[in-house]
Amino acid sequence: MTQAGPSVAAIVLAAGSSSRTHPMHKLLAPDATGLPMIARTLRAVTASRASPLTVVLGHRAAEIRTAALTDRQAGCTPRFVTAPDHACGLSRTLAAGVRAASAHPGVAGALVCLGDMPLIDTALIDRMIETFLAHPDRPGVMPMHDGRRGNPILWSRALFPALLALTGDQGARHLLRHETTMLQVAAGPEIAADFDTPARLADFARCFTDG
Repeated sequence: MTQAGPSVAAIVLAAGSSSRTHPMHKLLAPDATGLPMIARTLRAVTASRASPLTVVLGHRAAEIRTAALTDRQAGCTPRFVTAPDHACGLSRTLAAGVRAASAHPGVAGALVCLGDMPLIDTALIDRMIETFLAHPDRPGVMPMHDGRRGNPILWSRALFPALLALTGDQGARHLLRHETTMLQVAAGPEIAADFDTPARLADFARCFTDG
């Protein structure tokens, strides 16, 4: 959604190999309505205030891009970028997304969402963005449930250079040394829900029976 003034970009990471659910790639797995997981995740993000939206592809990129575009209710068409070095770890996938977001001078921060978080809703994303834009001097925003942080996490543009410098498969976890100064928003258990096993994909196949 386009808005006046500073904006918060969204980066959806969808480059992993999904080895734990082989031979099914979890991002291609359908929910009860037949919508692929990546499209279900994107539905919440595209309906939010986040702009621009970038989806980072890697493993099985063509299939995941096609799956991502199957949702006719999506609010916008994301920009797709491919992380050529995605096999080197999550950090390289994240860097590809941050580079895309940083190309927009009006972007004050970026919300990083994993492609396998279909239970995250638009309301949470918008609360995180609103909280950050009210306090843009802070390093970011993280959702909390029962005293534990989860995903997605919103990072200030001031931390983009540190995000780009990450290596290996660590993602941005070590940057949470800023945790004491990051803003927090209350959230539900969906911020820690994952679908990384065949059994959990079976659970996802029963989700969203109401569309």
